[in-house]
Amino acid sequence: MNKQELQLLAQKYLQGNCTEEEKEILNQWYDTSYDGADEYVNTASPQTEEETGRRILGALQLQMRDDENIGGVKGHQTKRLLLRWISAAAVLGTVFFTWQFFANKQAAEPKMVCVPEKRIFLIVLPDSSKVWLNAGSVFRYPKKFASGTRSVELVEGRAYFEIKHRDKHPFVVKTEKLNVTVLGTSFDVQAYQKEGMTKVSVVTGKVGITLKDDKKTAAVMLLPKQEVVLQNIDQKLIKVPTREIAVNVWCKSKLVFEQETLGNVFKVLEQKYNTKITVEDKFLLSEPVSITLSNQHLDTVMQILGYTKHFKYQMANDSISVTR
Repeated sequence: MNKQELQLLAQKYLQGNCTEEEKEILNQWYDTSYDGADEYVNTASPQTEEETGRRILGALQLQMRDDENIGGVKGHQTKRLLLRWISAAAVLGTVFFTWQFFANKQAAEPKMVCVPEKRIFLIVLPDSSKVWLNAGSVFRYPKKFASGTRSVELVEGRAYFEIKHRDKHPFVVKTEKLNVTVLGTSFDVQAYQKEGMTKVSVVTGKVGITLKDDKKTAAVMLLPKQEVVLQNIDQKLIKVPTREIAVNVWCKSKLVFEQETLGNVFKVLEQKYNTKITVEDKFLLSEPVSITLSNQHLDTVMQILGYTKHFKYQMANDSISVTR
């Protein structure tokens, strides 16, 4: 086998395209030609992968020039030069793929966001999609999305998503119990572990819901003003209609209620202000309310509602008691 054929074979070997027969030929040539005197490059030296790559590449180019300048050398010397070319190229390839592996690993390492109490965070994802995170929520997302699926995780809490449309890159929200898959839409996910349930509500677009560990069952599809509830006890997905007023108002600076029940208003306030509201008179929960609220203090909001619907309240720590 001449030098050109060996070079082509070495290139195929580095690319991982050699057949078993070609590998055997190269191994036999290596065994009969290598005398063990060649130097190797120490990639563990304290320098960057880029510096190491330049040094190896420079040595490789110098060896190739030397090889061209000594056309009359003996056959075994030519083989040794080719072997050194293979060795240097192999190390160079190892350095490159090692650097790329750690670069990709660093880019793939997710960011963790923990929202403090009485705060709402707005996160802009790498694809320009937006996520509003409620107080007490824990959210994990990559610094850069992979080429296929755009995947994030709502570990705990509540999040409202406005997703940029990508035909070939579905967006997946993972929770402890289920996965939400979309192309481009806006929806709300509640995954509070203490409540023992997970809820997904759609505002625009279309989403598919699957149980996290169920690979066989078809996805439950949701359209606007629909939601699905998963109770942790029975692990059943229940699809029901919903109203937009109870979906994403918690993350908006202005709350607008039009003939909404006081019970639903209290639910929104509980999420927005991270509090617990208990009502002694259950008939009060069905009272209709039409009101617009901005970013007032919770005490101010309760004063307005109490004056409008004729009830009294007491605030203590993170809870409110409502009485007639």
